[in-house]
Amino acid sequence: MSEQEAQPEPLLSVRGLKTWFPIRQGLLRRVVGHVRAVDGVDLDIHPGRTLALVGESGCGKTTVGRSILRLTPPTAGQVLYRGHDLATITESEMQPLRRKLQMVFQDPMTSLDPRMRVRDLLEEGLRAFGIGATASERLDRAAEALRRVQLHPDHLTRFPHEFSGGQRQRIGIARALIVEPELLICDEAVSALDVSIQAQVLNLLGDLQAELGVAYLFITHDLSVVRHLGGDVAVMYLGRIVETGPTADVFAGPLHPYTRGLLGSILSADPDVPRTQAKVLGDVPSPADPPPGCHFHTRCSEAWAPCRTIAPRALVRGRLTVRCHLYDEAVSRPPERPSPPAS
Repeated sequence: MSEQEAQPEPLLSVRGLKTWFPIRQGLLRRVVGHVRAVDGVDLDIHPGRTLALVGESGCGKTTVGRSILRLTPPTAGQVLYRGHDLATITESEMQPLRRKLQMVFQDPMTSLDPRMRVRDLLEEGLRAFGIGATASERLDRAAEALRRVQLHPDHLTRFPHEFSGGQRQRIGIARALIVEPELLICDEAVSALDVSIQAQVLNLLGDLQAELGVAYLFITHDLSVVRHLGGDVAVMYLGRIVETGPTADVFAGPLHPYTRGLLGSILSADPDVPRTQAKVLGDVPSPADPPPGCHFHTRCSEAWAPCRTIAPRALVRGRLTVRCHLYDEAVSRPPERPSPPAS
């Protein structure tokens, strides 16, 4: 049995997710267009596994995470979690599910209330979901949450400004995990930290996943972080997913020209980090006016006529799924363009 066949049913499935923001102009603020931040995204997140969502800044990664949790209302599509479509249920139906779907934000200084002590920050979620029958039980849970992220219970009486950036992010992780979620969405959770602190936090997240069985959607622009995480990876470009698969396979043999370009841009002294000669050309087009066909064709050195008019479909090649006409036998190939090597 293959690894893909052996995997359990997804914990959370995203199908055709779109999140568009209206562009308004004029005195009457009429809608004259839309920013297509997320433009038809499909994702599967499996229990106890990590899915890294990676791409350049502005590609829509954060909006995907916020749309899953309904912090930003999606425009269309499905977000399926344990028989519920989170995109369409009412807020009263969504509220009890938020306990199982938590988020760690990029900047803990803006996500942690500076007027609240750590104890109050941690117990806030317990009180919101009715966890802990007494104040003493909630205090014990808060102390254990700090120990779990390698902080001392004495820190419960301190304020966020009294901690370093790495410690504040650990508090943010503790606050999310204290309500025992099944899925943790980490939005650039280590990008604001020094490299050495990044490694510590990533190792902590790995240990917590092994201990608690929590699944991660890890949103990042840093491919070196993705390689450290393992699990699976989804590469996003201008609102769309262009390649998905196990992280090791994507790094060893990327199929999409955009993925190859991202890997070619990694700066690392580690000789084990794979590199490609591919480059990503030019600038990202505006999501308010994305190119027709394949969104990437304006920056792709391998694009030809169909790329400019036909949106590529999802194709399975080995353990990878890629959206690229290079691998589609149904798309006519010009005689001077050789077929890509078989994967």
